[in-house]
Amino acid sequence: MFQVQLDTLPEGWQAAQQFHRLKHRLPRSLRNVVEERAIDVILQRARTMLRHAAQPTRTRRDQYPNDGDLDFDATLEAPRPWTAQDIVVERREPRRADVVAILDMSLSMTGEKIALTALATAILRLRLDRLSVYSFDTNAHPLVHLQEDVPVREVVRRILRVPAQGYTNIEAGLRMSLDELRTSPRSERAGVILTDGVANVGRDPIPVASRYPRLHVVQVGPEEPGGAKTCRAMARAGRGRRYRAPTYHDLPAVVRRLVRECFR
Repeated sequence: MFQVQLDTLPEGWQAAQQFHRLKHRLPRSLRNVVEERAIDVILQRARTMLRHAAQPTRTRRDQYPNDGDLDFDATLEAPRPWTAQDIVVERREPRRADVVAILDMSLSMTGEKIALTALATAILRLRLDRLSVYSFDTNAHPLVHLQEDVPVREVVRRILRVPAQGYTNIEAGLRMSLDELRTSPRSERAGVILTDGVANVGRDPIPVASRYPRLHVVQVGPEEPGGAKTCRAMARAGRGRRYRAPTYHDLPAVVRRLVRECFR
């Protein structure tokens, strides 16, 4: 009986699309099969999209004899006669940034939208040094803390299991995520919020956005005047950038671009 049911379960991207609908209808053993298939295809797509993307790095300059390549221009700027201490070398190091992803997961987030949000977050996790993840509906919910060493597979799993319920309280998502970001000792800290910008409960999110060290906003979905205005204002208050993903199908590519441009 199990084998007959197993043969009818969705595979590939259909597993990712249908998992939200099936996860409360299937017995645990079959639900786990669909969940693993969904995670597999989401990670496969994320890694394919990042195949030729470079890891975010920063340039560090030191004086000789530290390791690195000669920075010819910087060395020439030293007054003559030159000494060994005037030689400047530079090297590329992984960019150390703590980032919190803030995901709009209210009642309208079902099916493929959740899968595509998980894919976009997997891209962030694969390219950034550390990533915290929060979802929000009527309230905010921690999915991954900065202090946790969570593999990308587990990050995707936790997003797929979010129930998608309640209303849209952007301010709650920003406020709780900011508390998380404040626990970071790193100098580079940022938030990345994925939302349509249309809040139907909660307070004005702009004052909270202004307290972020940096807040980048990805506006997802149709260009509704109220949502667009809120997204622009959040990015401006948070000294970050606003990106547009006209549909959820555009979201992973837009997030990949954000990582490339904001965390080079």
